[in-house]
Amino acid sequence: MSNFIFLENLKVKSNIGVTLKERSKKQPLRFDVQIELKGKKLFKDDINNTIDYAEIEKIITNVATNNQFKLLETLGEIIIETIRKQYSFKSIKIKIAKNKIIKSTEFVGLIIER
Repeated sequence: MSNFIFLENLKVKSNIGVTLKERSKKQPLRFDVQIELKGKKLFKDDINNTIDYAEIEKIITNVATNNQFKLLETLGEIIIETIRKQYSFKSIKIKIAKNKIIKSTEFVGLIIER
């Protein structure tokens, strides 16, 4: 039996891109995050037995808005490591999407699972 928390379609603007021109203005990113929780105490009605969604949103927003990255891969790894430093969990899956980067697509991006 597994229990997960998730955030879906979190929108954050970030200076990200391979070229300096691309990084020169904030671009909208979309995040989907799924975290598999540890422990069986999850059914007790206590926030200390889980991970607070709002705290995960703050971490993602802070990392994405207060740094510049060339690659989504780097951004994703730093977000995961920041979450791991603050919370214990079994696994994490993060999807990061950029829109309108390739004209024939709505979104491009990556999925990292740890």
